[in-house]
Formats: sequence, C-alpha cells, structure tokens
Amino acid sequence: MPIYGDKPFKQAIDYLQQKIPLPTNGWADVHGKQHDHAFMVAGANKTAIVEGFSNAIQAAIQDGETLHDFRKRFDSIVEKHGWDYNGSRGWRSKLIYETNIRQAYNAGREAQMAEPGFQELFPYTEYRHSGAENFRPQHKAWDRLVLASDDPWWGAHSPSNGYGCKCKKFPKSERAMKRLGKTTPDTAPADEYKEHLDKLTGELKQVPLGIDPGFEHTPGQSWLRHSTPQFKEQWPANAKPIPIGPAAKPALPTPSMAKQSDLLPDDLPEEGYVNAFLNEFGAEGPIVYKDVLGEPMAINDYLFRSANGQLKVSKDKLRHRYMRLLARAIKEPDEIWSILEPDHSRPGKYRLKRRYIKRWQMEESGQQAHGFSAFEYGQGIWTGNTIFTPYSKKQGQRVPERNAYLERQREGVLLYRKTDDTKQ
Repeated sequence: MPIYGDKPFKQAIDYLQQKIPLPTNGWADVHGKQHDHAFMVAGANKTAIVEGFSNAIQAAIQDGETLHDFRKRFDSIVEKHGWDYNGSRGWRSKLIYETNIRQAYNAGREAQMAEPGFQELFPYTEYRHSGAENFRPQHKAWDRLVLASDDPWWGAHSPSNGYGCKCKKFPKSERAMKRLGKTTPDTAPADEYKEHLDKLTGELKQVPLGIDPGFEHTPGQSWLRHSTPQFKEQWPANAKPIPIGPAAKPALPTPSMAKQSDLLPDDLPEEGYVNAFLNEFGAEGPIVYKDVLGEPMAINDYLFRSANGQLKVSKDKLRHRYMRLLARAIKEPDEIWSILEPDHSRPGKYRLKRRYIKRWQMEESGQQAHGFSAFEYGQGIWTGNTIFTPYSKKQGQRVPERNAYLERQREGVLLYRKTDDTKQ
C-alpha cells in the first residue's frame, strides 16, 4: 500500500503535475519555495533522469504504486541513464519516494485548507509529532502545539520539516478545542536559528533549529499564491538574511581565443548567418545534438524563425557577426545554467531555460566579447534565442559593458563548468 493510501488525491496530483523537472547537481541547488515549482532529485543533472523520476512519483500518487513498485522504476532509470547516485539503493530510492510523495500530500492538504470557508470552520491547527524513535528534539517539543491557522509561525514550520520528517498538522474547530480543554490557542514558541549559506544567492540565511535548510516554507504556498492569503514572514531583527556578495559564484574560466576571421560580414542574407551557425555542427539540415552533459537539443533553422515561420536574425548591436561563436558556446561552453522562471504569458506557470555561456577574447585586438545562448524547453521541444554582450556608446566611442551584464546571466542551477584544463 502506498504511503498515504490508495485513493487518488486530486490536489496532490495537481501539485505534482505543475512542477517542472529541473536538473541539479545537489540538494542545495533548489531552496525553499522553489520546490513548489521544480521537481528535482539531488545529483540528477540530466533532464531525462529527472523526468523519469517525476513520472515515477506521479504514477505512485495517481495509481497507488508502492515503494516496491517505485524501486523497479528506480532501477530502470538508473540502468537506462547510467546514473551514479550517492548512497545505497534501498536508502536512496526510499528517500526520493517518501520525500516527494509526502510533500505532495502536504501541499494538497494545504490546498484543501486554503479553500474558502475552511478556516472559518477550522480556525486552529495542531502540530503532531510522528512518534518516531529517532526524533528531532524540536519536533518532539512542538507536539500537540495548537495555534491559530493564520499564525505566522506556520509559514516556516508547516510539515514536513526535513528529510525523513513524518510530522503532520491537523485543523481544529472550536468544538475540538473544547475537547482539548483549550479556550484560546497556544503561543508560538520562540525560535533559535542556525546559519545556512545559500550557494546560489550568496546569502547567509537564518534557518530555525529543527528544520532542514530548504524546508522552512509551507508546502505548496507559492503554488497557491494567486488564491491563498500569504503568511507574512516575521523574522527577529537579528535573524534576517545577511548578503555576502557574489563570492558564492565560481570565477569564469579564462576566455577562449577567437579570430577576427571568425566574425561574419554585415552584408550576408539572413540565410547566410543561419547556415554559418548550422555549419559549426556539421549540419546541412535538422539534427539532434547532444551537449557536454549528454542533453539532446534540436539544431535547425527554426531556432532563428519567428512565430510565423519567417527567418529573423537580429542585426542590432552587431550580434549577427557572432553566429559562429554562438554555436561554439553550445558546443564548448564555459558554463551551463538551468533556470526556472515565471511564464508571464501563463499566470501561475513556470518554464525551464537552459543557458550556455562562453567568453571569447579577440586575438588581434585583445577585445573581449561575451556571448551566451538561452534555450527554453517546453513540451519536449527546445527553442531558443541568442544574445551577445551589447556595446554601449560613451563619448562617441564603442566600449564593452562591464562584467555586470554577464554576471546577471549567471543565475539558477550551475550544471556544468569548464575548468581551465578541460580539453575541448
């Protein structure tokens, strides 16, 4: 029998289905509320692996598949993709299965409790410890704690509160409060905090003791933000995040050398620039190209076509000149970033982008040109747009913008970084 019974749970299923599979290098790549929109498995840095596990978890919660069933799928995914995971098979498969199903269940319950009129009937909520023998002391201390359902304390303490945590919370009515011998809710306990360095943002965050980093949020809260009143986070003055600057990002590798002859002239037809890009892949027609991580992408002229099918090669700021270098950014990237961002055309939805970054230094002039390509993934199709570092005019002269522009492109999950001794 599955972890929460064998009946389909619509809200939990909806929560899982809206998640986007996000490749990562480790558990710290996705933090807090990002889990409401991204499905990740720590260390699974290929889209196909993450999609496989996403489908397996959805099958478990939709069809009532057990941990035994999931382990069969786990073995198949590992064998097919040659995934080298950490830990034993039994421990890792159980962690993936239980963590994702439990949080989907919790998010589904939060969705039910956010329905109109629910808090009117159940204005209080009780924290219940799981009764596990090996327990976190803070979780045990919170057992039987009853607070107002809209108490800000729940914003960071709603179960699950860590890996392996089986705590739950239960809504309580006025009548239930009387049975508990209470006339008013309890007072939220004061928290102590531990420091956690967010490797993505470079912030030193304060996480309440007893809660694993990344779990200090209400499951599904940001997923329901369009219809659910938000808990207002209330942190003590001495517990606010402390920015530590961009030091968390690794330095980019040394720029690669490029020749002036690599640049294209200004008078080619649009097809000429597109063909120059395709020729870098040895392609005369559409091909499926696998990048340095083994991720497939479609390489064809549709990367440069507008919605109506017309070729569109941007000539503003001379980007068209760099089409060969653009292709080499995909073939021999300095870095590959995976970015989850809101889809403004579909409120409440997110989309996944994969960004390839490479720097060049022009041999003859010593001039640096920063380039990157951003490919957006959706429904199994890669589409893309391409950008090169623009130039600004200053006192009538063209000068490169500072590194700030490039640094803004280095965001999300860093999936790949070339070292200076990487052979390409």
